[in-house]
Amino acid sequence: MDRIAPAATRTLTLPDKPSIAVLPFQNISGDPEQEYFADGVVDEIITALSRFRSLFVIARNSTFAYKARAVDVKEIGRQLGVRYALEGSVRKAGNRIRIIGQLVEAETGNHIWAERYERDLSDVFAVQDEITQNVASAIEPAMAQAERQRVSRKPPSSMDAWEMYHRGLWHFLKQEFTENEHSKPIFRRAIELDQSFAPGYYGLALTHIWDGWLYASRPFQEAAKTAGPLARRAVALDDADATAHLALSYVFALEDEMKSCRAEIERAVSLNPNHAWAMSWLGWVQCFTGHTSEAPIAFNKAMRASPHDPLKWAWIHWSAIATYLAGDYQTALDGIERVIRYYPDKAPPYRWRAAALAQLGRIDEAKSALQQAIEQSPTYFYAHVRQRPPWMRPQDFDSLLEGLYKAGLPDGSAPPLTN
Repeated sequence: MDRIAPAATRTLTLPDKPSIAVLPFQNISGDPEQEYFADGVVDEIITALSRFRSLFVIARNSTFAYKARAVDVKEIGRQLGVRYALEGSVRKAGNRIRIIGQLVEAETGNHIWAERYERDLSDVFAVQDEITQNVASAIEPAMAQAERQRVSRKPPSSMDAWEMYHRGLWHFLKQEFTENEHSKPIFRRAIELDQSFAPGYYGLALTHIWDGWLYASRPFQEAAKTAGPLARRAVALDDADATAHLALSYVFALEDEMKSCRAEIERAVSLNPNHAWAMSWLGWVQCFTGHTSEAPIAFNKAMRASPHDPLKWAWIHWSAIATYLAGDYQTALDGIERVIRYYPDKAPPYRWRAAALAQLGRIDEAKSALQQAIEQSPTYFYAHVRQRPPWMRPQDFDSLLEGLYKAGLPDGSAPPLTN
């Protein structure tokens, strides 16, 4: 093998956003035919990663210059100006193929992510598509987490707009009211540094959305009124950014504009089918627009794409709500109990647990669960039961209230049932 000579003089400056080079996968099967398969997988991964507006992806022609050469990841990082590199190998044995991929931080050589895939080759193109989707959807969350950890150690005075955005996300995703408040001026600073930077706007929009949805610190409509212009500005700045459309979809949900909410999230998913947050929100929209049988499929795709996501608890919870609204109270309770077991600090699941237990006729347990739901966060609990949340259909809200009344919710704590 030829070795690419050191090229210190060719060192490139790192881009503002996270950058990655997908290197040619090694064919270690001894079968020359698998060379085409391996190259095809790499081509498809590059294309899929390019859908993420948050990433700077090196073009195929540049990375394939390293094909069949002994490479040093640190050197490639310097030569191509990237912070991350994806390496991989392909091995075929009979009618089975094994692909191993690993994401490496080029500067340090540290491994960020690794996975192995084994599949039958009955349909080579279907296998290629499946592996491509799995790899692409897993890499972006892994890189995002690595970026948040990196910028959390960096002094704010030295950060650019992109790094400020990730610093804001680092606080935002701790999912605590005080951290949400702390993230707002950081997102504002990102906007100040670059007023054409869409992530700064939708990052700030998300904090206001969570004020209404997760923390109940402001009325739903007031949160939407603040977040709406920010999300719309983000879409206007970059109409191809899936997260911008996701944020606007959130706004429409708070405004009780579910038709527009669905249109925006479908636009986000069409822009990037591998976006775990967008896929999960599509499931949420399906759940609250009467398509409860479709919703768990979207949630499962999101969890497969980002199995360690900070928002995973919400996806499990929403999937449980879908089964509750479909009348499958035992499956709903199983999912809700799972969320509470692993994420006991999250308030949303507790009221649904009380309702599910009551619908199952377990009234004593339901009464205890109702008391716990109120004690967990009285502000959140009553914000979601004293009036119909704007995204809920009247019949779905009545289904929740029916369970809560059976559990002993006092008269006057919520509106009367409409059916």
